[in-house]
Amino acid sequence: MRIHSHLLSAALSLGLAAQAAVARAEKPRICPTPWKSHSQRPGDCSLRKFTLTTWDAWTGARREVNVDIRSGYLAENPDVPFRGNVIYYQGLGDSMLNHEPLFSKLTQAGFRVIAFDYMGQGGSSGSMNDTRIPQIGSLGDQIWAFHARDLARRPKKNIVGWSTGGLAAYVQAAEKSDVDNIVLIAPGIAPNINVGEHDVLRFKFNQITLRSLTTQTYGSGEENPHVDPIKPTSPLQVMDFSWNLLTTAKASRRSPMRREVNGFVLLSGDDDTYVNAGKTGAALAKSAPHFIVRQYPNTLHEIDNEAEPSRSNAHRDILDFLNMTN
Repeated sequence: MRIHSHLLSAALSLGLAAQAAVARAEKPRICPTPWKSHSQRPGDCSLRKFTLTTWDAWTGARREVNVDIRSGYLAENPDVPFRGNVIYYQGLGDSMLNHEPLFSKLTQAGFRVIAFDYMGQGGSSGSMNDTRIPQIGSLGDQIWAFHARDLARRPKKNIVGWSTGGLAAYVQAAEKSDVDNIVLIAPGIAPNINVGEHDVLRFKFNQITLRSLTTQTYGSGEENPHVDPIKPTSPLQVMDFSWNLLTTAKASRRSPMRREVNGFVLLSGDDDTYVNAGKTGAALAKSAPHFIVRQYPNTLHEIDNEAEPSRSNAHRDILDFLNMTN
């Protein structure tokens, strides 16, 4: 009986040791299914090291930062013809994981959706305070080259940018000849100084909150697409970046867009605290008169995750534009 007990104990110990070894060997996922990448773990996102150049927003002094940038793609629907590649540029406090409803609409239609997180946001290391608007486009080019499919047959570069990402997409398209089509969702071309929510009693100002981004409420029957938390939670936490955004936005309003670039702009409603839709529309009427500009009344800042019917209307209009230009 004692021998059997020793054998059982030994077997149990070996089993637990094997399970522990497997657990150590299986690294936690970088992104949830079905995100993929062209990396050693193709069934998951990539976390790649980059050396990025940043500069002091006040003095202009340049330096390099070494960071791990999370990126990946959502595969196109294999049951329909491949339509091309789309890269997403996120907003401040955003994550590449937080826009699945829009991304799903695009992938189902045959587009591959590529995305990445800025420094200090989502799954990337570093500090968002080191991000600069022109740097977003340069990093986006590297991510595009890493994840895009079949560029010989579908070479057009399509950028969808929200808020900060919309400003970055506009700047890149105005300056670089390899951008073909851009979709700007409530772009940060005319940003407000006072944004989000304020709690005077707790001395918290310019707080980026979900209820200031969208009128959609989440509960029973409505799944929340925001997988990752808002980070950073205020532009006041990243003052160098915020100053660069404001100065770049001012310059962009005087920067003419190349006629070769097709653009579709989704403007939010009057209650958006983050950007001035009227000022944005007026600026684009002068700098990019050939762009399609459409306002979505009663929406806040995150139009693609807004309450229905605005959300579905925005998704449909974005897809129609991309289908028309690809």
